[in-house]
Amino acid sequence: MTDVPDARLLEQFARNGSEEAFAALVQRHIALVHSVALRHTANAQHAQDITQAVFVILARKAGSLGRRTVLPGWLYHTARLTAANLQRAETSRVRREQEAFMQSQLEESVNDALWRELSPQLDEAMPVWARANADALGVAVFSEPEHGEVGKFLGLAKNTAQKRVSRPWKNYGHFLQNAA
Repeated sequence: MTDVPDARLLEQFARNGSEEAFAALVQRHIALVHSVALRHTANAQHAQDITQAVFVILARKAGSLGRRTVLPGWLYHTARLTAANLQRAETSRVRREQEAFMQSQLEESVNDALWRELSPQLDEAMPVWARANADALGVAVFSEPEHGEVGKFLGLAKNTAQKRVSRPWKNYGHFLQNAA
């Protein structure tokens, strides 16, 4: 098949699904596509991915390419465009990852700072409150269960636990609201 023109091989593949014709086209032009991809990305793995993608595109569009299509030129432009698309996608991915990392760092540091500011105030306020209220609040703040769970833990009804947790917040809840 080395002496069969590209247009004929492409036609055989498009019309009959000839794997042999397509394999001959790939063998003939893989070096061209890979070198274009490698020059545009300077990354061997990306160049391999682009090369594979270009031949997948060729397989999909084989029937729509005209007889006058100069296949090496078409493959060159498709490889160049595919490389540019990959680079844009890669740049966007890296930017999104960096933004997500920075956001997580910001949230972490805000939460750490909030806790450092709030915990001494809670430690100061706990002895002031009635023992029952302090127990309810301590369980609610430090383990974050529902009021029903606080009640079960302290042997109280859900409503009673809810009142004991909310009473201290009336006087000291502003610490949390102001810190946030």
